[in-house]
Amino acid sequence: MSSVYIVGADMIGFGRFPERSVPDLAAEAALLALDDCGLSIRDVQVLYCGNLYQSAAMVGQRVLREIGMTGIPVVNVANACATGATALREAWIAIRAGVCDLALAVGVEQMDKGLLGAGTGAGFVAEGVIGSDTMPAMFALIGQEHTRRYGTTFEQFARVAVKNHHHATLNPKAMYRVETPLAEVMSAPMIAYPLTRPMCSVNVDGAAAAVLASEAAIRRLGLGARAVLIRASVMASDPWGPRALASADFSAVTRLAARSAWEQAGLGPHDLDLVELHDCFATAELVHYENLGLCADGEAGALIDSGATALGGRIPVNVSGGLLSKGHPLGATGIANVCEIVMQLRGEAGARQVPGARIGLTHVVGGGQGIGSACVIHVLEKT
Repeated sequence: MSSVYIVGADMIGFGRFPERSVPDLAAEAALLALDDCGLSIRDVQVLYCGNLYQSAAMVGQRVLREIGMTGIPVVNVANACATGATALREAWIAIRAGVCDLALAVGVEQMDKGLLGAGTGAGFVAEGVIGSDTMPAMFALIGQEHTRRYGTTFEQFARVAVKNHHHATLNPKAMYRVETPLAEVMSAPMIAYPLTRPMCSVNVDGAAAAVLASEAAIRRLGLGARAVLIRASVMASDPWGPRALASADFSAVTRLAARSAWEQAGLGPHDLDLVELHDCFATAELVHYENLGLCADGEAGALIDSGATALGGRIPVNVSGGLLSKGHPLGATGIANVCEIVMQLRGEAGARQVPGARIGLTHVVGGGQGIGSACVIHVLEKT
């Protein structure tokens, strides 16, 4: 099986674009990624398009109507917040399997304002049974449980927002590029304790894309100079547990995926130079430090206090600004994270460049209480 490389990657600046269509946003990102490696849609052999809210509308085919109807297979993917990362992983699988040697993965979303998870549906509904089912409330409870077990403080959770908002000031494609000092974060309107407004991710419109290639395609097209190796690509769903059907262990799916990623990559957390992880809320980032093995259980608060996860620290996390400040367009997030790591490994990240970065990890988790989860992790390496 061929190794798989990312040869082109880019994203649009995240924001709100009510006057534009979803295919239009996705087409722009696709063309940016193709331009990044000097290819056109005529070179692409398959398209995987990730989109959640319009997944029944054949978004991928509509993207090709914008940039070139070449007759290639198109697969539309929906997998909660892991949608874009799933689309990219499916492109990786196709190349690994020898079905094609050039694939395009696109993620796109237009988002409404308001709370995610506030709706109701058929079957088991956690709202009113085990507590609020809105996403801020769910992640507030996760933070409170971490505090109960390890003594993590409100201030330590708030430091995540301070760090990521600062990183975003260095990223011209982030939605919000404003410093938020610690006192401002802690005194902001409370959404669900311990989460104030700056500690919650931003619903925005966005699109990102990546071009994947086999070793043979890289040699044929002379694309090796800026190619980034996908050293591991793994996906997991919730493992069974005694309470899994009623109150899933939020950390279990990431820990399962992380173990598989380290095994597939032949690496460990100590080998990483930077991470783009799923900071949908500030509490989630701290918990994922432990889930991914960046520190031992109970040490996430000390890790953020030390400055190790800030730009210039031992293991910078979310130097793009993360979901808290760059924004979180659900279908695009997973590929946008990959775009950031690719840029960093190429040494093209400008003011937020992590010096000497060679190995990076991306992580996304989608789902919710009573639904189930999907986690996708990619380990990328500079060639």
